[in-house]
Amino acid sequence: MPSQMESTIELIEDSASVEVVVEAAHAGPPAKCGDPRATHPLFRAWHPIATDHFYTANPAEMKDAISKLGYADEGVTGYIFINQQPSTVPLFRLFHLPQHNHFYTTDAKERDNAIALLGYVDEGIVGYIYPNAECGGLALYRSFNSAGSDHFYTMSESEKNNAQGGGWGFEGITGYVFPF
Repeated sequence: MPSQMESTIELIEDSASVEVVVEAAHAGPPAKCGDPRATHPLFRAWHPIATDHFYTANPAEMKDAISKLGYADEGVTGYIFINQQPSTVPLFRLFHLPQHNHFYTTDAKERDNAIALLGYVDEGIVGYIYPNAECGGLALYRSFNSAGSDHFYTMSESEKNNAQGGGWGFEGITGYVFPF
């Protein structure tokens, strides 16, 4: 039979274990998703002569594209993060001058290949998006029209399907963004 001192020590050890477990339970799981309230609009514009869709999260850049470069405002495609958040990846923007084509990807290897082998120029990071739907984002679809050398991105499945009827081939999901 343990002495009273041993029982007290066991009780203290048990209490310490309980306290650690309780503290761990209150700490919660590590944050793995960004706060969707911190997102910004991803603006979309279209240049009918150059047949180019342009996307940016920078309102001043969008204003210049419309007022100085001949793009038409097509509204907001979705909402993305301006700064890196948990579980997000960069959305890279590239441009091919001879084809006047903006291209967006989250795949660094695809970006590097487009620069090294296809004549694209790196224009930096537009923002950050999720690589999967685990954090609540919705698909950002990517399509390409080889006749007009244009990449087109949308969250709307019906818009994606209509584009396929107009010559754009569906290339997959670029990532996941927010619709609000």
